[in-house]
Amino acid sequence: MTDAPIRDPDCVSEEEEQQPYPALAPVAFFCLKQTTRPRNWCLRVHVSMLVILLNCVTLGMFQPCEDVTCQSEWCRILQVLDDCIFAFFAVEMVIKMVALGIFGANCYLGDKWNQLDFVIVMAGVMEYSLDGHNASLSAIRTVRVLRPLRAINRVPSMRILVTLLLDTLPMLGNVLLLCFFVFFIFGIVGVQLWAGLLRNRCFLGEDVGTMYNLSVNSYYMSEEGEDSPFICSAGRENGMLRCHDVPPYTESGAECSLAAPPPSSALIGSAPAVGGAHVNGCINWNQYYNVCRPGDLNPHKGAVNFDNICYAWIAIFQVITLEGWVDIMYYVMDAHSFYNFIYFILLIIVGSFFMINLCLVVIATQFSETKQRENALMREQRARYMSNDSTLASYSEPGSCYEEMLRYISHLYRKLTLVTHVSCPLTSKRRKKVNPNGSGGGSNGGGNGHGHGSSRGCGDLRRRGVMEYKNGTVRAWTDFRDKLRRIVESKYFNRGIMIAILVNTLSMGIEYHEQPEELTDVLEISNIVFTSMFVLEMGFMLLAFGLFGYIRNPYNIFDSVIVIISVWEIIGQADGGLSVLRTFRLLRVLKLVRFLPALRRQLVVLMKTMDNVATFCMLLMLFIFTFSILGMHLFGCKFSLRTENGDTIPDRKNFDSLLWAIVTVFQILTQEDWNVVLYNGMASTSPWAALYFVALMTFGNYVLFNLLVAILVEGFQAEGDANRSESDDEKKSDNFEEDEKVEQFRDTELKMYSLMMTANGHVDPHSTTAPPIIMRTAATPMPTPKSSLGPDGHTDSWGSRRSSWNSLGRAPSLKRRDTSGERESLLSGEGGEEEDGGEDKGEAGGNNRLRPGSVEVLQLSSLCPSITAEYGDCNGRTLTYEPNSNPKEDSFTLCYWIRRELRNIKPRWCKEHEDWTLYLFSPENLCRVWCQGVISHKLFDHVVLVFIFLNCITIALERPDIQPHSTERVFLSVSNYIFTVIFLAEMAIKVVALGFCFGKQSYLQSSWNILDGVLVFVSLVDILVSLAYTGGNRILGILRVLLGTDTSVHVLVISRAPGLKLVVETLITSLRPIGNIVLICCAFFIVFGILGVQLFKGKFYHCEGLDTKNITNKSDCLQANYRWIRRKYNFDNLIQALMSLFVLSCKDGWVNIMYDGLDAVGVNQQPVRNHNPWMLLYFISFLLIVSFFVLNMFVGVVVENFHKCRQDQEEEEARLREEKRLKIIEKKRRKAKQRPYYADYSPLRLSIHTLCTSHYLDIFITFIICINVFTMSIEHYNQPQYLEEVLKYCNYVFTFIFVIEALLKLVAFGIHRFFKDRWNQLDVAIVALSIMGITLEELKMNAALPINPTIIRIMRVLRIARVLKLLKMATGMRSLLDTVMQALPQVGNLGLLFMLLFFIYAALGVELFGKLECNENNPCEGLSRHATFENFGMAFLTLFRVSTGDNWNGIMKDTLRECHPDDRHCLSYLPWVSPIYFVTFVLMAQFVLVNVVVAVLMKHLEESNKEAKEDAEIDAEITLEMAMERELGGTYVGPCPHSPGQVGRPSSCSCELMLKSENLN
Repeated sequence: MTDAPIRDPDCVSEEEEQQPYPALAPVAFFCLKQTTRPRNWCLRVHVSMLVILLNCVTLGMFQPCEDVTCQSEWCRILQVLDDCIFAFFAVEMVIKMVALGIFGANCYLGDKWNQLDFVIVMAGVMEYSLDGHNASLSAIRTVRVLRPLRAINRVPSMRILVTLLLDTLPMLGNVLLLCFFVFFIFGIVGVQLWAGLLRNRCFLGEDVGTMYNLSVNSYYMSEEGEDSPFICSAGRENGMLRCHDVPPYTESGAECSLAAPPPSSALIGSAPAVGGAHVNGCINWNQYYNVCRPGDLNPHKGAVNFDNICYAWIAIFQVITLEGWVDIMYYVMDAHSFYNFIYFILLIIVGSFFMINLCLVVIATQFSETKQRENALMREQRARYMSNDSTLASYSEPGSCYEEMLRYISHLYRKLTLVTHVSCPLTSKRRKKVNPNGSGGGSNGGGNGHGHGSSRGCGDLRRRGVMEYKNGTVRAWTDFRDKLRRIVESKYFNRGIMIAILVNTLSMGIEYHEQPEELTDVLEISNIVFTSMFVLEMGFMLLAFGLFGYIRNPYNIFDSVIVIISVWEIIGQADGGLSVLRTFRLLRVLKLVRFLPALRRQLVVLMKTMDNVATFCMLLMLFIFTFSILGMHLFGCKFSLRTENGDTIPDRKNFDSLLWAIVTVFQILTQEDWNVVLYNGMASTSPWAALYFVALMTFGNYVLFNLLVAILVEGFQAEGDANRSESDDEKKSDNFEEDEKVEQFRDTELKMYSLMMTANGHVDPHSTTAPPIIMRTAATPMPTPKSSLGPDGHTDSWGSRRSSWNSLGRAPSLKRRDTSGERESLLSGEGGEEEDGGEDKGEAGGNNRLRPGSVEVLQLSSLCPSITAEYGDCNGRTLTYEPNSNPKEDSFTLCYWIRRELRNIKPRWCKEHEDWTLYLFSPENLCRVWCQGVISHKLFDHVVLVFIFLNCITIALERPDIQPHSTERVFLSVSNYIFTVIFLAEMAIKVVALGFCFGKQSYLQSSWNILDGVLVFVSLVDILVSLAYTGGNRILGILRVLLGTDTSVHVLVISRAPGLKLVVETLITSLRPIGNIVLICCAFFIVFGILGVQLFKGKFYHCEGLDTKNITNKSDCLQANYRWIRRKYNFDNLIQALMSLFVLSCKDGWVNIMYDGLDAVGVNQQPVRNHNPWMLLYFISFLLIVSFFVLNMFVGVVVENFHKCRQDQEEEEARLREEKRLKIIEKKRRKAKQRPYYADYSPLRLSIHTLCTSHYLDIFITFIICINVFTMSIEHYNQPQYLEEVLKYCNYVFTFIFVIEALLKLVAFGIHRFFKDRWNQLDVAIVALSIMGITLEELKMNAALPINPTIIRIMRVLRIARVLKLLKMATGMRSLLDTVMQALPQVGNLGLLFMLLFFIYAALGVELFGKLECNENNPCEGLSRHATFENFGMAFLTLFRVSTGDNWNGIMKDTLRECHPDDRHCLSYLPWVSPIYFVTFVLMAQFVLVNVVVAVLMKHLEESNKEAKEDAEIDAEITLEMAMERELGGTYVGPCPHSPGQVGRPSSCSCELMLKSENLN
């Protein structure tokens, strides 16, 4: 990174002139100049990327299972290679040191990357020097793993990304500190409350084993053993499981209920005989497990517990990553108390939703800043480049690599055609028409060199009149091509192709498992038909545009590749084989993109970020590779499972070879089941292994993947800004007065570019208009056709990246809308126009104005004109611009026609009574006036709201098992009638006051009111039905839940809270762009879904039985009387495949689906473990493309829309901020002018005051608090007695110090001023709590009073408040916290939305799944006694679990039940309702709402950064003034200690500043 600074060539001194490398140090090693012999050789050496790659290969070949002692030949070869590579690195380091010098600014160790190299080489040196000394080398050997990181420095783009990450470190450091803070607080609380509780087990009360000579466990274990332990709650706790809940002992499936006989009788016969004596039953031995006390083991191989702070941190980290957190919560709820869920939910909200999104926000804001800096630099360089007129391409920036190659090839081709005179006349004709590189339809003005040269050559030839006889055929040929081109460019041709693609996709999607033979044949034939259609299309286009015209558009190349592969596949099928090529057919789906402009904008954003994303992918690969090798060294060959018959097989998630290490690391990065790998790692090595996994998660997930999100968000924002600046131009040129200017502008511009694009990205010969640029409004994201202004003026197609994006700003924005439905080209891809030759020539000739082109693309304009031209801004207001919609044109459209007809039918009486509501109440009618009064009363909304909340409560009380005639049921149904009447009355009043459907402000004009009306209608129907049929009708129960949405409606109608309104608007306006992303997602889903069906249909079956080792296929399975069953998630048809892919894309449970795919052998074959590892490609590529890439675009879209919607509010806020700022300045000035409050203090009090305001006291207190936190965190389970004593006395000391501090401050500031400061209030609270805690403990020790131990424990937990005092010192952290605090109101609004969402879904869940239970016949994977939908509260908690994405697919699997005939409670429609329920909930909760949190946080972080800058400026201004006053001998000058109430800064006043702030305003 030691780049030479850019210097002006004129100002280089003589001495520097002679230095060959001016950027480097002139002298190295004190004697070697740059020209001295060994050094100038060293400066010329450039090597090492290859060696690094070679080293990566050798590192990857390490096999942890075989190479333990390194006996094999293979291992020795690797060893030698390793030595050579190390030697190379060492030599390279020496060479660099000689070349650059060692210490100093531009020298070797001045560069971070070189320092990394140096560390690696030094570690190698240590490894070789310690080789014979038996020292443990493994730690040093692992440093080798860092070698691949040297590659970063050698790839410039990667280096930029990494330096960007390093730039974010200071801010990220603050986030990490904050995280640490949260970890400390929650960790200490966890240890205080639950140390040792997870060891509780039910032990035998008396020694039954020896009394009855039985072999029984000393404590109760379920069948799964320690995987799901039975954790009981001791007597003094009130957990959910007690020892009497131990299930009874079962023998051969029957429950035992008898007590054991007294032991005396057992002495007569042996114990088994006693058992046999009772024929009618057996002995329930489990009832003797009745003592709950701590055992030796913690759950999950000892990894999950709160016994000391480190284990607590591991547990907290798991909770924050949201994987497996419910298990921990359920254990704690069993052992301690049900209400512990509050701790976990708080931890998730603080940790997951805030902290982790803060990481993302910090990285994203930093990324866009750095990006802007880089862009500014690029612009400067380009400006320099533009001003230099000698360069030929002074107008156009170089296009993409692809374009440059094409230009060059066509240039060569033209040279060839010049040589062959025969084709010359043809060329000239063609050039007039197509002109792939010239500057316009036939006007070959001196634009580009080679084009115009060739045509001049041809002109000369033509003048000689050579070969005139050929002209007839040539003319016929050109006419034919012209017609063909018109056909190819017509909208009908394009529409036909689009329909063909859709039908083809459909035909590929209807394949399924066990389809009939006929269908297979039909599909084969249809495939041949479609392929031939696409071949024809390609042929036509080639004939119409010629080879170069065709290739110019990258889309066409994509098409042609698909066509060639399809043809090859059909030919190949005759010989058999080539099934792989079938998958390429699927890419036809992607051809649709060309026809959907709205999608294309999203794709353009994708393409723009592509270069960054590619770099990111390289970085990710490097990261995964490094961690995989490290994992192989640490955990290779250590993870193994014991099967039932005693064999050990390696776990599926292992580090035994490079491939599986990479898969495991990738799996940990997707956060799926990473805790299982963590438990294995900790059990097989040591608890310190947790460090590896935590590092992997933090760097991989919270840094690297957030960088990806940052790249995408930045892409969207850049796009949005470009469009916004354009739309401003748009509004200006919307007026008619500007038309003259527009014409002058047009004349100058037309010289530069005069080509229009048509649907396929080809040049349109007729059009003479400048391509219009369509603005993208907030409501209608439209593509922006852009054109480069090169001297050769050709319009680049969408594939050409740079030239078309950069010219965005320069294209003139001339926008006319033509609302006639006739010429509307639905499919014009680039906003081009197809014009009918005759009428347009007249028009273009006679009228020099711009023809209003049919610019609107893919809009409803052909149906309804008022839709096309509306801007919908964020607040739902609609500003309609229809500059030239004259009625003549309008009469063609459908909407207008219907409206006109309706108007004509309306009788005259109705027209006269337009302003009467319901044609009954005149405006003066008393009843109506009264109703209007009621509605406008300020209490009306609130009263309605109260009723709604009451209604909500009754809905929440509903549950399936209320008896029909109990009081509860009667109460609920009566209240339902009452509320229906109330809401009906409200609706009636509103209708009378406002009118029903005609009129400006009528009831149905507001969409909220429509919703209200529908709900009231539904509840009426519900009541009527329930009166008519006494049997409870289930469907209407569900509709009644929708009445709960009434709440949401009203809460929003009362949306006096602008924040909530803003959030809802953000969600609503982002629906459309999100729709586009969903479409892109759907394309990928369909492609992967069809591919999955072709790969896996019929293969996801397996045999379920006791011993399936020797079973190979279905018939074997059925012979052995086992069950041959299909897995819940499979790929047998497209619908099933899409469901499985959705689960994959949510990254929850994807590993199991992947294992099923890897094991699949064939149709009706029993799966074999890791049968086909190549299938990894399918699953991992799907995850990378869809989960990480496309789904992260959601964040981009939501953030961008949030910014757009904030703009209205921002002006208001800026004004408020300015006022606030002036007030602050005023206050500070006044402060500086007054005499300070401590001017009259006695000397002693003054000295105390000086002490209290000094910086050193703060530092001392901080130090004390840090020690105190440390002492609190070393408490642990089973700690020795002396440690307890030490900690107790420490606590006394600390409390004493805090008391003294508080007293001193009280003396210094006086009571009133002391309590004004928030921090002092906190101090006093802490002191009071500490003293109370100590007194209570003393009382208990001396047994003076009986005191509940829980109170003491709570007092000890509250000591943690001392940690909060640290915040006073850490300013960086405090600013982050301020950001979070400022964002809280809006996040609170979000919380309301969340609550509403949860409320509706919880009530629905109780209605739908309330009666599902788990038993032997229906084993459950997700539902359990902790996670049910039995009542409203549990449903809420279960939904919270689903929204964090922890095993939600297991819960969904449990609800997908086929009904057995004997099940009374089973609902037949569950299998199709439940996927809809869960998928919609997961989409709303996980993808949309959480992203709004990110958007809110981002906005506030930017604002708080701005405010911090402003504050600093104010302070600077005031101190400056103060200094000036002092020089003039102004007001009070004296000691200026910081006062507590406000950190006082010396300041004073001058009119100059007043004027300054006035000007600012």
